Order: sequence, then C-alpha cells, then structure tokens
Amino acid sequence: MESVITTHKNMDLDSLGAVVAAKKLFPEATVVLPDAKGSDVIKLLSENPDLLEFVGESSFKGKIKKLIVVDTDSLERIPKSVASGLSPDSEVIVYDHHSPVFSQVEEADVHYKHSGSVTSLMVLLLKGKGIIPSPLEASVMLTGIYADTGSFRFPTTSPLDFVAAAYLLALGARLEFVKKYLPLEMSDRELDVLKVLKDNLVVTEVHGNRIGITYARFDSYVGEVAHLVSKLLEITGLPALLAAVETQGATFLIGRSQTEKVDVSKVVGRFGGGGHPEAASATVKGKTAFEVLEELRRVLYEEVEPLRRAADIMTSPPITVKAGASVKEARALLMKNSINAAPVVDREGKIVGIVSRALLDKAVYMGLEEERVSDVMERDFFSVSPETSLDEVEEIIVERHQTFVPVVEKGRPVGVITRTDILMNLYRNELADISRFYEKRASLSPRFKNVAAKLKEVLPEELFNLIKEIGKFADERKVNAYIIGGFVRDLIIGRKNFDVDIVIEGDATVFAKELAKRFGAKVHTYERFKTATVVFKGGKRIDFASARTEVYRAPGALPEVDMAPLKKDLMRRDFTINTLAIKINEKEFGKLIDFFGGLKDIKDKKIRVLHSLSFVEDPTRILRALRFATRYRFELGKHTERLLKIAVQRKLFKTVEGQRIYHELKQIFLEDNPLRVMNKLEKYRIISSLFPSISWDRFKKDLFERIRKVIIWHKLNFPEKETKYHILYFGALFLREPLNRVEKYIKELAVPQKEAELLFQILKNSLPLIKKVRLAGKNSEVYELLQNLPEEFLLFLAALPQDEETRNRVLNYLKSWRFIKPLVNGEDLKSMGLKPGPVFKKILSKLKYAIIDGELPNDREEQLTRAKELVDAEKR
Repeated sequence: MESVITTHKNMDLDSLGAVVAAKKLFPEATVVLPDAKGSDVIKLLSENPDLLEFVGESSFKGKIKKLIVVDTDSLERIPKSVASGLSPDSEVIVYDHHSPVFSQVEEADVHYKHSGSVTSLMVLLLKGKGIIPSPLEASVMLTGIYADTGSFRFPTTSPLDFVAAAYLLALGARLEFVKKYLPLEMSDRELDVLKVLKDNLVVTEVHGNRIGITYARFDSYVGEVAHLVSKLLEITGLPALLAAVETQGATFLIGRSQTEKVDVSKVVGRFGGGGHPEAASATVKGKTAFEVLEELRRVLYEEVEPLRRAADIMTSPPITVKAGASVKEARALLMKNSINAAPVVDREGKIVGIVSRALLDKAVYMGLEEERVSDVMERDFFSVSPETSLDEVEEIIVERHQTFVPVVEKGRPVGVITRTDILMNLYRNELADISRFYEKRASLSPRFKNVAAKLKEVLPEELFNLIKEIGKFADERKVNAYIIGGFVRDLIIGRKNFDVDIVIEGDATVFAKELAKRFGAKVHTYERFKTATVVFKGGKRIDFASARTEVYRAPGALPEVDMAPLKKDLMRRDFTINTLAIKINEKEFGKLIDFFGGLKDIKDKKIRVLHSLSFVEDPTRILRALRFATRYRFELGKHTERLLKIAVQRKLFKTVEGQRIYHELKQIFLEDNPLRVMNKLEKYRIISSLFPSISWDRFKKDLFERIRKVIIWHKLNFPEKETKYHILYFGALFLREPLNRVEKYIKELAVPQKEAELLFQILKNSLPLIKKVRLAGKNSEVYELLQNLPEEFLLFLAALPQDEETRNRVLNYLKSWRFIKPLVNGEDLKSMGLKPGPVFKKILSKLKYAIIDGELPNDREEQLTRAKELVDAEKR
C-alpha cells in the first residue's frame, strides 16, 4: 500500500479533525482509524457517513510506503496493524502538538507546533497551500479545536488555535455543529461515573504536591471518561488528578494537571501512554485498577518534582542592617559582603524595611551619607514565611520587581532569596552539568597565535604605527597592553573593523592621561569603571580600560569594578568569540592569546557564553547573542541555547532597566538586516517576552524588509546625511498597535525624548498621510503633504506602501522635488514692478509647483515669462 493516514488509540475529536485535514493534504492516502474511539467520535462519524472513507484497525493489512501520523508522539500509540506494516524504508510524516520528537522512529519528518490543538496546525497548513475544506469538513475541524482547547479555556491554548478557528468560521464552519458534538451536558450515566470517581477520591501529598488519586470499576463499557476526570479536577481545584477506570479487562489511566510540577504525560508514559503535561492517558491491559494504583503511587514519587519552600533555598542567616546605622555604614557593610540588598532591623531584631545598593548610592549622591538608614530605607516591601512556595516567591521577584525577598518568621528575618537562588533551584542539575562544561573549558591552557603580519596587512599604516607606539609606551610604564574585543574577533573572521579597544594590566586612567600628554592628545576618563578615551590628532579615538572583574550584585544590575589580571578581565566578557586578546608590547607584538576557546568557536561558527549564569547576570546578552549569530551566520552552542531558553522562560528581561534593552534593540536595528535578527527573537519567544501584547505578523515582517531596501537607497543617494535609521524599525514594530500600549512600552524603554516624539509622530500620522499621498492628483500636492517632515518620517513613508506608484512619489520627493528652486527670484519680481510682501512667496511657490508637476521646464526664460503672467494677474 502506498500511503496511510492514522492517529492514536482512544481517538478523540481533535485527532478526528486532524485526520480529516490530513486527508485533504494527502488525498491519495488510505485512512486507518483505531477501533478504540471516544463516544463523541463514534457519534459524529455515524451521523456524518459522507465525511470520511476509512478502514478499521482490525481490517487493515499490508505494507506501507508512506505513513502520515497525527496527534501523537509515539509509535506505540497508533494501531498495531498499522505499525506492523512499516519497514525500514517507510517514510514517516508526523503532525503533532505534544513533542517535536516521534519516539521509536528517529528518521520521522516531524511537523510540530506548540498549540492547544493539533487540528489548528493542520488547518494553517491547508490555508498556506490554498486547500479549501468543505463546510462539513471545516465544522469537524473546528469541533476538534474546541474540544482540545476546552473551548479556548485550557492553558495550552495558543494564538494558532484562535487564528485557525477564525479561518474555519470564514470558510463556513458552523458553531451549531460544534455544540452538537461537544460533551457539554452530562448524561445520567456520566453523572453516575462522576459520582463514583468523586466518592473514591483520595488526596495525597507527593514531595509537597497535593495530588488527587481516584478509581472506578465497571462490568460493562461506560464510554469516554476523560472529560469527567477534567470535570472532577475543575470541581476539586486540585493541582493534579489521576484516575484509574477498569472496564472489560482493561484499565484506563487518565491524568490531568494544572501545575508544572506534575507532568502527567511522564506519569502515564510509564504505563505506555502519552499526551500533554496537562492531559494524558494510557490503556493498561491485563491489570486491575487496584494493581495500576499500586504501581502509580510508586511512579508518582519518581516522576513528580518536589514542591520546594522558601526555607529550602534561602540564604540563612541573612546579613542585616541596623535601623540606627548611618547610610555610609550600611553601604560599607553591603560592599564588604558583596551583596546588593539587605533587611533593616530594629533593636529587637525585627524587620522594619529593606535597603539596596542603588538606594544607598543615591542617598550618598544627595549628601545624606550621615543620615540614619531608617530615614531612607524602603518601608513598603513584600516578605514571605519559610513555608511559602517558591512560585509565590518568584512572583514577587518577577512580577513585583523586588530584587530580593526577606524570609520572615515571628517578625524577624531568617533568610533572604534572590532571583539567582530561584533559578539555581529550578534548574539545579541542568545548570550543574552546564557549569562543569564551562569550568572544563576555562581550565584549559591558553592557545597562542602570532597575528602581527595580519595586523600590518589589515590596518591603515597610520593606525598600525600608532598601536606600535602605544605598545612601546606600555613598556616604558612597565605594564602589559592588549587589543581586545570586537576588533580581534573581526580580524580573525575577516571582517573590516578599525574600532580599537586596549586593555591595560594596571590603571588605565593613569596610563591614558600620561599617553595623551606624550602625544598631545585629548583624554576623557571615567574613574568608576577605570576606563578612558584618548582622542589623537587627526580625530582617531581609542578606548582604554583597566583589566578588571565585574561583580553583578543582582540580575540585570550594572557591575561593580575591581582591578584584575587579563584572564579575569576577559572572563567578564559576553561570549567566547569576544575574549581574544592581542598583546602589543614591543617584544611580543601581535601575540594573540585565547583562554576560552574563542578561536575554535569562530572556526566552528558557534556563539557561546563563558559560564552558566551569564544570562542571569546580564539578560541583554541574549539580544547580543542573537545579533552576533545573525551577523556572522553562526549558531548558538547547545548549552548556550539552553541557558537562553531558561532565561527567557523565567522572564529575566523584567530585571533589566528598559534603557539597556532599548540600546540593544537599537543595535539590532542598525544591523544590515534586522528582520533576520527579529525572526530569531521570535523563534525564542523574546518579542512576546519584551512586549507581551505586540503582534509580529507578516505585515510587519514585509515592512521591515521594505525599510531595509529604502535605507540602502537612502545611504547610496545621501551618504552624508545623519539619519536615525533605527527609528524606522521601532516604528514598524509598534505600528497598528494601540497608542496607549505603545506609550507604555516607550516609557519602559526610556526612549530619549526627541526620539520618542519622532516615533509618536510616525505612529500617529504615517497611515493617514500615506493614504493622502496615494490619492493626491498632482506631484505638487504630494510636495505640500511632505514638506518639512523629518528625514526619518519621510523614509518610513517611502517604505510603508506596498504599491510602487505611491512609494515612488515619496522617493521622488526625497530625491528631487524638495530640492527644486525656480530660476526666478525676488529681484526678478521687483524688476517686474511688484512690491515685496507675501505675494512674493505665493508666486515663487506657484512656479515651484509648476516645475514639480512638469508644467514648466528648468529654463529661466520660460520661468520669467510665467512669472510675468502671475505678476500681471496679481496687479489686476
């Protein structure tokens, strides 16, 4: 047999909808349905015999060349007669929303999307291919979506489900049909089964998780009971529920969960079943409900994650600040213990507030260093007890933006919990494995390579000689000097980059001042960060920094700086490809040093962080990682990708100042092709993490691409014009979004005021203005609409329309119309006997408009003639 379509045993409405869609995709395939079907599926098929031609599981025999499987991630869950028809040469195509992997068949072509219903995935595939289902088929598919999303109420429901449902309704799917087959009202028999399940319910605690376990035994078949287990979970409000229902020689194990700690797909998977973390089932033959329950209790202790409490992960005893201490003393205490915040206690040791380094720094800046801590501390804060669940602690840190949480018992702080504590608890084993990988890498001996010849080949002669002189000056001062960062990375990759940063093993501010004095250059120093910028004669700027370590006191905070040798300095960098250093002291000039495998990662085209807490220390590195990966066409290292996903999942961007996120987005928008970076951000769900309500759709993607082309055109035609190109992409990202929501995002990002005003001008006016441009009858009307607008606004308008005629009108204004000036001037009008006044501007404007409209050539004599006519008309 050539092709077969099938699905899982105990077939439900979603799998039926997916099978119908698969038949539309593969019309030549034979549909083989399992004998075990839900009562709602049996009813729908019997009442709609023209819907689908199919063969029953027990009637099917034959060899299969191509197998199409829907709504399951396991070969064991499809009909045995179908599985036995496979050979090593069989092609297997899977459409599923449970897992991107199809177990037992490694070569399977898996089409996976996170959605509440697999039918939704199939419907959008049909839409993309232009395949139109009949109203009956569309109604069946819509029923499947409603069933598996709980009428769009289940937490697994995704935007895909809404889009697919809306599309099916547009094709004629009927809600009356959906209502008819959804199990909305329970029969007397179902009520009896539900009562038995409720009466037999026992709530047990597994690793701190409350889990309901129940059972029922029936002599005859009672029909589909999965929805009754869901109903019981809804009634009880338990985090998770498992039910063993025995009937006709088999026991059905059904699991439902509302907590991440209890993944019922893992639990029932031990019994040969499968499904979602929130909903799963298994058919266990040859065992009674009691035997299944006995084994279930053991499995639960092996598969369920412990629900830990605040007391399990808190740092105890906490370092506290006395309310009577001075601001200066409190700040010194926090710095001495390398902490960013602490509880404030009164004389009896009871907590009365909290203080942070940022708060104390601000107080010192305002001249309050001798004031009491109690006068400046935060009095409005959240605390927890030792028994508080970690979910509640994390909510305080993430949603309420409190950098750390005091753990309080009987009014006294007994511990503190930070964001890092939460993260290390959730991913302890995984982060430990990843940390070992990075520790092993960091412990390797450094690799060396001489690149002196390459430096001379690539660098302009004047810059090359200047660097050599700086190296000699470092020898005089008896310090080591190294070129580091992006310049070295791009030198190895083969990309042009003359932005030189130099690290000094010593005090870079002192070095830079003395160097500037020697060369007659200007210098700007930044004592806090031990950095300096020297501007040499001719305008060349070189940045200098002390080899240093940066200690991040909290996720997303700015670093504190201490002096350190080169390796420790490089350890604070974001990625291995940015850790390469070239020594420029005279004796070892051009010696490249690689401590962390950066050369190999460049060769392998990999972006890797240096340690497992890199994204915790600075979540903006996530944006840089994807920007570099796109720019250089590299991939994320396996561990780096996992760490990135963890950081996004735990909403670490909420710990970062908006201004820093804005800076990184700006850098993305200044790349050659920001769309490619944005698509990577979408892949890792970063756009929705940064802007939860923003849509990233085809319209915006196409607009990004048109903006890219308009910017290329503008740079070619106006290379000298300073333009904030990144504003165009911010405009595209926020276009067609509610302005009140955009205003909130812009405020959170701390967009500079002038840029924010320009952005709002674009967002408010671009769509109505481009419509007027499209409808304008004459070129001069377009000129009047566009004159005096900012360059960025004009470029945005040029990119906005999809039709070339409208776009060319804006481009013509940019390129020529705005520069047109009549060859007639005010002196000419005076000579014609016209007195100076507003009429001069009126006549000259008419001449300009006539030239723009092509009614008047660029010829002075003809323009003088037209001007005379206009002057005469004014005199009359």
